Amino acid sequence: MRDQVLQQFTEDAGAAFVEVIRKADRPVSKGDITAGIVDAGADSAQVQRQWERLRGHLKAHPNISKPKPTLYEWSFAPRPSRDSLYLLAEQAGKRGQAWLVQAYVDALADTLARAETTSSGAHGSWSDQRELEKVTLIADLVSSVAMLAAEGRSTTDIEDWLLQEADRHRLSPIGRIGEEITYDKDLHEPKGGRPRAGDLMRVTRPGFSWIGTGHPVTVVKALVEHR
Repeated sequence: MRDQVLQQFTEDAGAAFVEVIRKADRPVSKGDITAGIVDAGADSAQVQRQWERLRGHLKAHPNISKPKPTLYEWSFAPRPSRDSLYLLAEQAGKRGQAWLVQAYVDALADTLARAETTSSGAHGSWSDQRELEKVTLIADLVSSVAMLAAEGRSTTDIEDWLLQEADRHRLSPIGRIGEEITYDKDLHEPKGGRPRAGDLMRVTRPGFSWIGTGHPVTVVKALVEHR
């Protein structure tokens, strides 16, 4: 067990801190967490450096709460999916292209919220399988965007990649920025005013529909304004 803890700390210090908190049967302090890793053989100075680097991120973990300012506690009931999604996006947004990440977060969040409020388990979270599938998709998407931004990819490169991913998961854009379209209340969200069906409008933010069920479902309406 000690060797496993040491290896985990060497490979991913943050995951090691989380694991110590998860396995504790009570709220634990910084001293408890770091001591558990030092006792496994990790260098004390290195543990302290990693703690200072990562402690702020621990508070954002969906299963970690702070019953007191100096304590960390594991909860097997994670934050609601919408809260977790926005926290995840906030972390990725710090690496750049936050506005682009946010557009896709909005698209996914609307779908998740609908699933949680209409499913048989609306009082809790998704079923384990659905949760795993959706969170894996979200995590992969946001981490990939962060990686592309860190590599210095241009906004156009990142947008092209995201659109390819959206298409791969059967998300279809509703309009493109600057495009002129005919207003449809089922597809478009007006930005001021009260347009009538058939009015010509300009797209200021694209929307998305999902065709996974065989027929299009609008998950995010396109934001539009009068020309």
